[in-house]
Amino acid sequence: MKKLFTLAAALLCLASCAIGAEDEQGTAQYDSQLLQPGAEAPDFTITDAAHPGGLSLSSLRGKYVVLEFWASWCPDCRRATPAMVAMHEEYAPLGVEFIGISFDTDSAAWQRYIAASGMRWTHYSELKKWKQGTTLDGPYRVNWIPTIYLINPEGKIAAASVSTEKISQALAALKPTLLAAAGGTANAAEGRP
Repeated sequence: MKKLFTLAAALLCLASCAIGAEDEQGTAQYDSQLLQPGAEAPDFTITDAAHPGGLSLSSLRGKYVVLEFWASWCPDCRRATPAMVAMHEEYAPLGVEFIGISFDTDSAAWQRYIAASGMRWTHYSELKKWKQGTTLDGPYRVNWIPTIYLINPEGKIAAASVSTEKISQALAALKPTLLAAAGGTANAAEGRP
C-alpha cells in the first residue's frame, strides 16, 4: 500500500511539473507575440461617462502606466484579479496609473465584478466582443487575456506579458526609482516622517 501511495504521489508531482512547464511555455509563446519593450505604445482615448472630455494614453506621459486587457467572464482574468489589486495598492500611491480595458459586453456584470473585486482604477469597455469590432486588441496584439503592459513615462513599452507575475517583477525592479520620484509621499506610505 505504501508503494502504491508513493507511486501515486510521484505521478502527481510529475503531472504538476508538466503542467507548470506547459504554462510557462504558453506564457512565453503569447508574450513573444506582444509589443516588445522599446516599442511605442499605441495611443488611444477613453471617452465614457467617467471621462466625458476623454482620457488619452498620451495625456499620461511622464508616468508609468499598467494597461490590462481583460474580461470579467474570463477565468484566467479572474485568477489574475487579486494580483492586479495588490499591484494597484502597492504602486498607485507611487504614481503608477492603472487602466483596465475590458472585453465585457454586459455592462452590469462588468461593473458588479469591478466593485466586488475592489478594482479601484480606471476601467473602460466598448461593450463589444473581443476581436469583433473592438479597437484596441489589434494594435496591442491581444491574443490572450489577460494581457498586461507596463508603459514607461516616454510612452514606450517597458514590459508585456500574459502573466501578472512578470509585470509585478518589472514594477518591483522600478520600485527604488518610483520611491525616489514620490519623495515625501513614499515616506508617508511607509510610515516614515
